[in-house]
Amino acid sequence: MEYEYKAVSKDGQKVSGARESASQTALARELRDEGLFLVGARDRSMATKTNAGRDQSFFKNLSASFDFLIKHVSLQEKVVFSRHLGLMIKAGFSLNKALETLTRQTANKYFASVLKDLNDKVAAGKSFYDAASEHKNVFSPVFISMIQVGEASGKLEETLKLATLHLKREYGLKRKIKGALAYPAVVVGAMAAVGTLMMVFVLPQLAATFSELNIELPLSTKIIFGLSDFIINFWYMALALAAVVVYSFYFFSKRTELGRKSVDFIFLKFPIFSDLTKKLNSARLARTLSSLLSGGVSLPEALRITSDTLNNFFYRRAVSAAIPEVEKGQTLSSVLLRYPHLFPPVVTEMAAVGEETGSLVVILKELARFFENEVSISTKSLSAIVEPIIMIAIGVAVGIFALSIIQPIYSIGTGL
Repeated sequence: MEYEYKAVSKDGQKVSGARESASQTALARELRDEGLFLVGARDRSMATKTNAGRDQSFFKNLSASFDFLIKHVSLQEKVVFSRHLGLMIKAGFSLNKALETLTRQTANKYFASVLKDLNDKVAAGKSFYDAASEHKNVFSPVFISMIQVGEASGKLEETLKLATLHLKREYGLKRKIKGALAYPAVVVGAMAAVGTLMMVFVLPQLAATFSELNIELPLSTKIIFGLSDFIINFWYMALALAAVVVYSFYFFSKRTELGRKSVDFIFLKFPIFSDLTKKLNSARLARTLSSLLSGGVSLPEALRITSDTLNNFFYRRAVSAAIPEVEKGQTLSSVLLRYPHLFPPVVTEMAAVGEETGSLVVILKELARFFENEVSISTKSLSAIVEPIIMIAIGVAVGIFALSIIQPIYSIGTGL
């Protein structure tokens, strides 16, 4: 492909141009060999896309958003794969034999097909790194980079052990977050189910009673009865509408840049989630950087990979902006110090100590453990914080519902 690119030289000069390359990764490698750091690149044909081309891209993106239904590999499956692959290589298995064995024992059919493709490509002469790079929807940039370093150094077994540890820590963090959100989700789901049952079985009888009595209903009561009537008579449309609303929110928040930025901004600024977001991203930053640096990846390259793994857009942008500064000789701590709203003082101060003493990897590991413990504590208290808010919201909804039903009954009793 021919790419239009923007790069920065080691002395800070901005460079732009166009050249052909196999991929953006290959382009970045070529520019780095010339003393340039790639800031951004895009396929040159993108600049001349027609409206039809944009529509095709939209539908491709729309289709890709359903991939999680059939092309999903859980983090736990990746942990098991990495651990077993490392153990097999340690036991003396060839890479091909290990991949072939893991393909047969993997229950996930999609993951098994990916492993078979890896085995076929490695058997055909490709490196494990090149083969894994073709499945970036399955393997994370951290895992792929550590594989590259392990192959180049001849220490694949050791890097797989580090990758397994990194994936296990990542899995632990995600499990804690899901566990904290499980209770609120169950409560909201149960209340939604109760509300639906009321709409389907209780309200129609009340509506018939009020109709026989021929009384004027308040607006709120008419709206609730109308909604109940719509759900009963057009239930298929109600289900379709609910599915469209849920999927539209998912598509907007996950597949559009504006949606991702909006959701990330809310999580960063909303009081309940702000502290947890900062701790979670700080933990992931420290853990990923320490894993990559331990595996032999250079700091600028480790920062580039880490920026791709962070969940929050604003953290990704801050880490990406640090790369050219580090390339020019700035310390990592001095660059992160410019973002006090993102990185707590303990991050910048500990990083500075690590850089001064030459023990940055050790310090980052300690930081990762510290913030992972903080995330664990925060997630345990998250349910206690969210619970009263949910109760208040449910109370308001139930109050409106009850008032809408009681008003007509009261008007009957008073003769109005």
